[in-house]
Amino acid sequence: MHRAQQLGRYHLLDRIAFGGMAEIFRAKTFDPDGHAHLVAVKRILAHLAVDDEFIQMLVDEAKIASLLQHANIAQVFELARAHDEYYIAMEYVDGKDVRSIIEKHRAAGRSVPPSHAAFIAAQMARALAAAHAVRDAGGHALELVHRDVSPSNIICSYAGDVKLCDFGIAKATVSRTKTKAGVIKGKVKYMSPEQALGKRLDHRSDLFSLGSVLYEMLTRTPPFQAASEMDLILKVRDAKVAPIATLEPGVPDELVGIVERALMRPREARFQSGDDMAAALEGFLSGHSPNYTRSTLGRFLRRLFEREIDRELRILEDYVVGAPEGDVGVNLIADALGPSAPYTQFSPEPPSAPTISTRTHFDSMDTWVHQVDAQILKKRT
Repeated sequence: MHRAQQLGRYHLLDRIAFGGMAEIFRAKTFDPDGHAHLVAVKRILAHLAVDDEFIQMLVDEAKIASLLQHANIAQVFELARAHDEYYIAMEYVDGKDVRSIIEKHRAAGRSVPPSHAAFIAAQMARALAAAHAVRDAGGHALELVHRDVSPSNIICSYAGDVKLCDFGIAKATVSRTKTKAGVIKGKVKYMSPEQALGKRLDHRSDLFSLGSVLYEMLTRTPPFQAASEMDLILKVRDAKVAPIATLEPGVPDELVGIVERALMRPREARFQSGDDMAAALEGFLSGHSPNYTRSTLGRFLRRLFEREIDRELRILEDYVVGAPEGDVGVNLIADALGPSAPYTQFSPEPPSAPTISTRTHFDSMDTWVHQVDAQILKKRT
């Protein structure tokens, strides 16, 4: 048995991702009635927790996330600090990211089947349409651009849900941190030509990136590859890709045409909205796989990752959440089959939940954001 580490109200179980800025854990927490929930907790690496500019980026991400409410966008519950550590609690999506799906197929020497690839891309196009249209409380358009639509930021659940996540480098009018002209943020091989050149972006940049992800799902090869980052930037700038038919001859022509339109270099030649791209993909599915539903994707993923699912369940069952002091003197075993539905409103930790953190609880994310803003301003002055 492994004892879960506690961070604020969350009990960190296994680490599921690690990057240059943060590590992400499966975690367990409790609602006011004492019911357990699985969430994902992104813990910021220690050396960045003292960087005011980076913390302001987190605040921006929280502000953006608080406005995004869509079935295909992973929900952010709260941004918080405990023991001088910053973290974001998010909806836990029980499944695999598209990067893992592509790698699984690449190892087997085949590409993601067209119907599955089209369904995933259509769901992402709907998510992007919602994000691009989001407005603040005053009704003002945020002009949101995700800027990092890539396989690792698209998660498909074993139930067939598809979620866009990680708005950490998203650009919006609400953001305090501004990207300097010519500065590139994101993964180069999934960028639009204008993004790779550091130009001003609009929502059509994200649709190009989605086209790149769809291309890779269908061919198991990224549309742009090079030995150096500079050469890669030049290839993305020119937006010249190998014809899909030369890499995967079996992809239907209608779907090939959708990918080619998404990857057009001139913005005016691409899909002009996420809804337009989604409609094209859904039109393809209605003719190619008329009975396709989210359950179809779920069954496909459960078969594809059968061994991984069994292994992950055993790992979670091996974690013990520390027993609280008081009347409830039992250990809670992390159970992957327990309640895991996301909930939108966190309350202070209930008496039945372990409490070793001195974190102050705020009534809303906005209140917490204002507190952080004030702390940063005070430190700078």
